[in-house]
Amino acid sequence: MKGLLAFDIDGTLTHRLDWIDPKVVQFLKGLTLGGWQLAFLTGRTYSFARRVIHLFDFPYLIAFQNGADIAEIPSNKILQRNYLSAEIVPQIDHIYEGQKEDFIIYAGIDKGDFCYYRPERFSQKVLDYLKVLEGLSNSWQTSNFVFEKGVSFPLIKSFGEKKVMEELHHRLKGNPILEVSMIKDPIDPSLYLNLITDRQASKGHAVQFMKQHLKAPLVIAAGDDHNDLKMLQSADVAIAIETAPPEILAVSDILARPAEKCGIIQAVEVAIGRY
Repeated sequence: MKGLLAFDIDGTLTHRLDWIDPKVVQFLKGLTLGGWQLAFLTGRTYSFARRVIHLFDFPYLIAFQNGADIAEIPSNKILQRNYLSAEIVPQIDHIYEGQKEDFIIYAGIDKGDFCYYRPERFSQKVLDYLKVLEGLSNSWQTSNFVFEKGVSFPLIKSFGEKKVMEELHHRLKGNPILEVSMIKDPIDPSLYLNLITDRQASKGHAVQFMKQHLKAPLVIAAGDDHNDLKMLQSADVAIAIETAPPEILAVSDILARPAEKCGIIQAVEVAIGRY
C-alpha cells in the first residue's frame, strides 16, 4: 500500500447531493488500482452517504456522522464506534434554553439512521427544511427526548442562522465531553449546522485510527469546511478546496479548484507527485 487518501465528500468530491462526476469516480478507482487505500469521511448518515458512495465499485473505508462510526466496505464491518450517551441530552437542553429552534438526534445505523425530533419546538420554516432532510434519509420519530439508561447516539445536529449557530457553537464547545463542528448546510445555503458528537468522534480521530489500522506510511487528506480541519491537520499532505474558510486554507499544502470543476483530480496528482 502506498498510503491513505482521505476525502471529505460534500464540497470536495461533489457539489451535488446524489451525484459525483464520473471523471472523479474513475480517477478514484484508478488510485485504488495503483495501490492507494481510499477513505471517505462525512457528516452524512450512512443511508444519506449511500446516495453517492454506491457509485464506487471498489473497496474503501468510510467514517460517517463525522467519525462516530468507521466502517469497511464492501464487508460493512464496523471498525470503530464512538457514540454520545443519552445522558448528555439534558445538558444540551440547558444550553438551548430560550432558543428559537431545537436540535435533532440521530439514532444510528443500527436503528436505521432515523432521527428523533420535537416538531413543536421548530418554526414552520425549519419544519419545511426538515421535511427535505427527512426525504434524503429515513423516516423520523417524534420524541420527548427522555431516553432509557444505556441508550447512545452518533450525532446531534442543530441548524439556524450563522450568528445564532456561532453563539451556540461557543457554548457547546465549553462541554469537554463534546466535539462540535460548525459548517455550512449543504442542502440550504442560508443555514449553518452544528454537528455535535462524542469528543473521540471527529474526522481527525477517524483518520488517525485509519492510519494506525492500515499502518499507512503516508496520509493525504482533502476537505473544504470546518469539520475537516482536524483531518487536514492529521495528514502528511493537506488539500483544501480554494473556496474553503480561512482556517482551512491556513493549514493546507495544496489548493484545489471547486468540486464542480473536478479540482480534486489535479490536486491529488500534485500531492502524489511530491512523494
